Amino acid sequence: MAASALLLSTATCLAQTPASPQPAQPPPPAIPSPAAPPRQVPAFYRNLILLDPAHGGPDTGAQLPDNVLEKDVVLGFAQRLRPALAAQGFTVISTRDSDPAATLTTDQRAGTANHLHPLACILLHATATGTGIHIASSSLTPLGDGISPSRALPWATAQAQIVPMSLRLANEIGLALSNAQLPVVLLRASAPPIDNLICPAVTVELAPLVPSSGDPSPVTDLAYQQRMIEAITTALASFRTHNTPAPSAAPPAPPPPAPKPTPVPAANPGAAK
Repeated sequence: MAASALLLSTATCLAQTPASPQPAQPPPPAIPSPAAPPRQVPAFYRNLILLDPAHGGPDTGAQLPDNVLEKDVVLGFAQRLRPALAAQGFTVISTRDSDPAATLTTDQRAGTANHLHPLACILLHATATGTGIHIASSSLTPLGDGISPSRALPWATAQAQIVPMSLRLANEIGLALSNAQLPVVLLRASAPPIDNLICPAVTVELAPLVPSSGDPSPVTDLAYQQRMIEAITTALASFRTHNTPAPSAAPPAPPPPAPKPTPVPAANPGAAK
């Protein structure tokens, strides 16, 4: 994972947006949980991914060029990302598969995710500013991997328990995008509902691709989206391998016991005369 760690510490060298976002920093030393003995957070389903296309319904999100709405862009992206993930053996659940009549609250989105315990939660957004892909993990201070068995996680800071894994997830996605020659910025930002999630979670914000020469590609460009989809799919498969390896194969069954030899009856001396 050395390459991923390097990516996190040099995020600003990969791409910058006009807003000059602050680069992500390695997490501070974990603060031990005061509860003892600790237990692990709930196990993740290693082949389950949750996608959360932001906004929807009356909440349109940002208005992008050509009167395109953010809610429509991220929904279409999620629908194209789903089959790519399925081809890697993932089951994909989305907080919305269409444009709902009513706005989904962030609590509803987080509740769906926390009920499922997916391997990763990918929160999808889109913007007209900057270039490439902006990946944000929660800005909460990591609290380690142990939680008290006698109390529930606090809703507002539930993600703090799993921030280290979320940072590894961000690094995996950032490295895959960089390998695909796509600019990427890694950030720490608590965009709702990320702080309420108990799964490894990142916000993936799609921005236009602005090359040093040539015409820019808007976030609606399908060829550009396909490059992002392939990189994200590769990253999630790698994250699964590195963080939740497949269960060990069951040992071969022992051979059946050899049949006991049938005893041969002793000869009767008086039988042959």
